[in-house]
Amino acid sequence: MLQGLGVGEQDECVYVELLRRRRATADELSTAVQLPVEAVTGALARLAGLGLATGDKAGLHNAVPPDVGLGTLVVQQQTTLQQAQRRLAELTDVYRTGAASAMSEVEALTTPEELATWVDNIERGAKQELLAFFKPPYVLDGDLEVTTDVPSYRFVYERSALEDPRTPAEIARFLAGGYQIRLVNELPSKMIVMDRQIVLLPMLPDQTGIDPGFLLVRGQSLVRLLVDLFERVWQVATPLQLSATSLVEGGPAWDDFDIKLLTYLLSGMPDKSAAARLGTSERTVQRRIKRLMELSGTDSRMQLAWYAARSGLIAP
Repeated sequence: MLQGLGVGEQDECVYVELLRRRRATADELSTAVQLPVEAVTGALARLAGLGLATGDKAGLHNAVPPDVGLGTLVVQQQTTLQQAQRRLAELTDVYRTGAASAMSEVEALTTPEELATWVDNIERGAKQELLAFFKPPYVLDGDLEVTTDVPSYRFVYERSALEDPRTPAEIARFLAGGYQIRLVNELPSKMIVMDRQIVLLPMLPDQTGIDPGFLLVRGQSLVRLLVDLFERVWQVATPLQLSATSLVEGGPAWDDFDIKLLTYLLSGMPDKSAAARLGTSERTVQRRIKRLMELSGTDSRMQLAWYAARSGLIAP
């Protein structure tokens, strides 16, 4: 528990026992924690170095109260973190104004390693929204890995992507997590957009491999144009839904998960309780509700529940 403060598991065990006794010898602590005397002696030395214990010539060791000793370590960690954050801001400014990016707000990625690194950074760095165009053939091996911490995922697949036998299962997995998926006959390009701040796309619209490279776009005007492109495609794309046995194109399709969720919603059950009942996360429940509201054209949870009851999907 204290490893983040530099206190190892064995050292913490010795420290806790020393706190119980207030003062003790290495032999007494060795017997109490069932560790060799040499290990306890080493732990006491490390604890003393961290300001969590003191010792005297008679071999007695005293515990420094945790609000004093650990409090000091916490303050030191906070200071170090603040310094690192300031340095991060400084280095970011250096990078933005340096030779690598002085010419433009667009950076070229020309190797598989650069591309894979930035795809990973975008996946892990998204905080609000992740948008994507999926257009075969895929350049990198493996699926786009997403977390449950981002409020909104919207993906558009080109219809030809369904020819890959792995794609329906991938889409079904995304839909089950509450992501919004749509389908179009043809996409203008591959593309990933993170939080409307960073866009990754190939240099050529019909590019089938790494060459000649990918573009990392961070300029406000360019990002806005590309987000507008995504929104235009999204508006004309066909929603995909998950039925009991397959993917379904078109209007609202309610699966068993949706019906149970709506039943809990109508009963006034909190999201956290509904998530526990459904065996999923609270974030997934919130995403599913948001998606159902968009599909049904409703503006509130009350309207959504009324719509579901009126449609005969759930009993009022």
